[in-house]
Amino acid sequence: MSREAALDLEKLVVFDLETTGLEADCKIVQIAMIRGEKIYQSLVNPGMPIPPESTEIHRITDADVVDAPTFADIVDDVLAFIQDSVLSGFNIRKFDVPVLRREVAATDRPFPPLPILDLFELNQKMNPRTLAWFFQHYTGEPMDSEEAHDAVYDCACTRKGFLGMFEKHPDLPTSLDELTMLAEPERLPVGGSGWLAWTGNQSEPTLTRGKYRGWALSEVARKETSYLDWLCSIDADSATKNIVRLYKNNREGYLSLLKEEHPLRLEPKYLDLLNAMERKKSERYDECKLLAEKTKDASLLFLAAAWAVQEKRPEAKELAEIYLAGKDDNVKADRRINFLKKRLGL
Repeated sequence: MSREAALDLEKLVVFDLETTGLEADCKIVQIAMIRGEKIYQSLVNPGMPIPPESTEIHRITDADVVDAPTFADIVDDVLAFIQDSVLSGFNIRKFDVPVLRREVAATDRPFPPLPILDLFELNQKMNPRTLAWFFQHYTGEPMDSEEAHDAVYDCACTRKGFLGMFEKHPDLPTSLDELTMLAEPERLPVGGSGWLAWTGNQSEPTLTRGKYRGWALSEVARKETSYLDWLCSIDADSATKNIVRLYKNNREGYLSLLKEEHPLRLEPKYLDLLNAMERKKSERYDECKLLAEKTKDASLLFLAAAWAVQEKRPEAKELAEIYLAGKDDNVKADRRINFLKKRLGL
């Protein structure tokens, strides 16, 4: 029996979307899914013009979708196709899955609590990009294990690896400013005015303009609260202003927005904890929110909820403290984390 034959490919749904753009409110213009030997694909009328810059990427025009069904027309077929499956694709957790969830929600149907197998993330884990890998890949030489982690030696290897990368990829720009822009984390804009974006794996939007460019809203609030008032008064888009107002005036609503809109999304079991936390309106809410902000990782927001909702469970507090201290990078801590998660049913 081959290793491939051991995979339950009838349960695996590999899917991909083409959309009107990368904005938080973009629309689907094509969906494709493969499950076993079955293939489902459909063009989708987004109910809005497709921007020319998006057409340049996927080559789908307004004329192509004018007679296509809307997503509401095909939603039942899509949900039937993915029922009881494992959703998979390449780099889908940050964009494709959130867009699909939102489009389904717009038809007043629940999105099933499906596990997500992001092959981009799996590939990252199977091919860890350490400095040793970087150096050997671009220079053809192994790092000296006895010299590794000496600061000067690591700097020299990093510089030599960079020069090797530069030679291996002649399409890289020679301008350091352009290289810096190229290396910046992926950004998914909020609204259309360019003031906020989901950046990398941060748990809340960051400012992309102004004197606090690169700062999260919580960081700006601690530094200069009046700056948030100013953001609400300028000619920014409604999505940006709504997020800022939520942060200022309704922290439960703000957490709910993170839960619903963040590109990484949270697994359903963690969403349940967050919902319970919001219903309870725990006195420790601010403490838990601060914990969530410090982790800077949307996948860990559930720890704040676990801490608040399961106040009588010391395992929840210990688990949160392990993550917050950053002690999840050794075998002993990993074992303890797995034990605590099992005790908590996570």
